Amino acid sequence: MDLYPLTFEPIYVPKIWGGRNLERLFARRLPPGEPIGESWELADLPSAVSVVRNGPLAGRGLHELTRSLGPALLGEARPAGDGRFPLLLKLLDANDILSLQVHPDARAAAEIGGTAVVKSECWYVVESRGGFIYDDLLPGTSLERFRRAVEQDQAERFVRRLDVAAGEFHRLPAGTVHALGAGVVVAEVQTPSDTTYRVTDWGRGREIHVEQSMRCIRVGLDPPGARASDPDSVDMAAFRVRRRRLDAGAPLDLPPGRLVAAMVLAAAPGTHVRHAGGVLPRVDLAAGDTVLLPAALQAVQVVAGGPGLLLEITLGETGDSRDP
Repeated sequence: MDLYPLTFEPIYVPKIWGGRNLERLFARRLPPGEPIGESWELADLPSAVSVVRNGPLAGRGLHELTRSLGPALLGEARPAGDGRFPLLLKLLDANDILSLQVHPDARAAAEIGGTAVVKSECWYVVESRGGFIYDDLLPGTSLERFRRAVEQDQAERFVRRLDVAAGEFHRLPAGTVHALGAGVVVAEVQTPSDTTYRVTDWGRGREIHVEQSMRCIRVGLDPPGARASDPDSVDMAAFRVRRRRLDAGAPLDLPPGRLVAAMVLAAAPGTHVRHAGGVLPRVDLAAGDTVLLPAALQAVQVVAGGPGLLLEITLGETGDSRDP
């Protein structure tokens, strides 16, 4: 099968903390009358699967393609559990604070059992309107002390609050207590899991998961300042994210022979991705688009019509998204 750069229909998820900023930032047509908190750009979970929107494969699901194309899509990377695509990419629009939450690492997922699946992620801040995040417990906070604080509705006193600005990366390995604050839009790159345990929901009445959370929390995974170690990339065990700038007249080469996903955050008219194949050798790109480049493609370049920005996402050296 001749392959080409693949784009997908976004999957919109209403959230009580969501908003309408994806319309403003990326000219999206959102479902009317709902606060949209998440746009799943590339997903292959039992609850939701992305569908191709362009070219001869339009209408085909990402799960089906992952199984049928194998190395032509993934290269040397391995699929996730149940043969699923090994990444989950989202845009998040937080107009109110999210629940304080944590995701399991391999040890916690095994202890909790059931449907618990390892989840590590990172955020790239697309926009901050005076926004902040919570990231990890404050130094010196024991898990026992934090549990008492949660039971006394004082969890906020023991988590690290960081003001954030557009252009920052934030690592969130499995086991990190975290939350997005109001006024932040992020691109989220993560392993393919929707396992989230709420430590607290700030009194909004949704279910919280204290017992599971305490099994997941790992203290001090990323010390203060770790996010600034490389301002243009984040390396996790399961994936790597690089910020790539686009300039007219300077085609951007993408890694050959590897699966690559690109989240386009800014693009001038005329920006497109091209490759050496005969099927859809050119696919136009706009801000907000996510494009998947199968490993079988040759000589893949992004050609910019003017200044722009994208996130280049590749799988980690292990090639296995199950590794946190």
